[in-house]
Amino acid sequence: MEDNGACSYRRFLKGDWDGMTEIVETYYDGLVLFLERYLGNEADAEDVAEDTLLVLVNRKPDFHGKSLFKTWLYNIARNTAIKFMYRNRRTIPVSPEDLAGLSFGEEDALARCVRAEEAEKVNAAMRHMSEDYRLVLQLKYVEGMSAKEIAAATGRTVHSINSLLKRARSVLRDELVKEGLDYEKS
Repeated sequence: MEDNGACSYRRFLKGDWDGMTEIVETYYDGLVLFLERYLGNEADAEDVAEDTLLVLVNRKPDFHGKSLFKTWLYNIARNTAIKFMYRNRRTIPVSPEDLAGLSFGEEDALARCVRAEEAEKVNAAMRHMSEDYRLVLQLKYVEGMSAKEIAAATGRTVHSINSLLKRARSVLRDELVKEGLDYEKS
């Protein structure tokens, strides 16, 4: 299962620092978003994302290609975040990211306002959901990961992730109805 991240990492391991630069440029922002959901704030997420990339630089763990490089990297990030929370002896609640910041392309101002209003309703609905539900929805729909990739990144089974996604979508649908958003048209 070869991908660009794996090629870049293999080049880095052979001494080509441009490979690591490509990894940072490709994955850093997504790692921060993932970790912010996991840790609860951007500053800690940035620190742990940097620590995750330092693991690649300093320890040079083996990537065996049994998953996508991104999944493998997110699993390292999750483990690094767990160590960070343990070191800091705290549990940090996860808050939903403001979906209104997503790019909407060439839409007119009215359409952007409607989308921003809908995004705020989604945010409000997600605030009432469990951390696990918010995390799997973010990985699935914002990061575009498959259930298998989410399972690898979170240390759960694919069956568990599929169940979580099904329940999370159901809870989100119910919460969106409470927030006054017509779920079927969204």
